[in-house]
Amino acid sequence: MKNGKRPPFEVARAGEAIYVRVRGLGSMMVAPTLEAFADRAIEEGVNQFVFDLAECTGVDSTFMGLLLGLANRLREDGHAHPIVAINVDEHAQKQVSSVGLDAFISIKEGRTKLPSALTLTELAVVPASDKERLRLMVRTHRDLIAADARNKAKFGPFLEGLLAELDG
Repeated sequence: MKNGKRPPFEVARAGEAIYVRVRGLGSMMVAPTLEAFADRAIEEGVNQFVFDLAECTGVDSTFMGLLLGLANRLREDGHAHPIVAINVDEHAQKQVSSVGLDAFISIKEGRTKLPSALTLTELAVVPASDKERLRLMVRTHRDLIAADARNKAKFGPFLEGLLAELDG
C-alpha cells in the first residue's frame, strides 16, 4: 500500500468466474492493473467477470473501453454475458450508457451482495510506463469508437492526440 491508499481492486475466483470489487475511480491509472489480471485469468480459463461497483466513485473512458475489450474478447470465444456489473449507481449507469457500453455488458439493477463464500483479496497494483498506458488508452478508445458511432465525435480528437503523443 502506497501512502496508506488501498489497492483499487479486490478479487475472488469462483469456478470460471472472477468477482472484482472496484474501489475508488475506475480510470486509466488503474486500468493496466486490471488488464494484466484479466489477461492471466482468461489464460487460466475464466470466462466471466462480475464487477461490483458499490465502492466505485466513477469510471473514465479508458476503464469503460477496457471492459468493452474484455467483453468482446470473451464473446469471440463463445461466452454469453461475459461481463456483468452489479451495484451500479445512477452516475455510473449514465457514464456506461453514454458510450454505448450497456449494449455489451450486463448490468444488474438494484443492490446485489456477493456470494458469502467468496473471500476477496487485494490485487497488487501493476506499474505501467507512460508508453504502456498510452497504448492501452489508444486500444480502449479505438474499441469504444468501433462499438458506437456516437463515440467518434466524443473520442476521435482525443484518440488523434494520443496517437500523436505515441509517435512523438
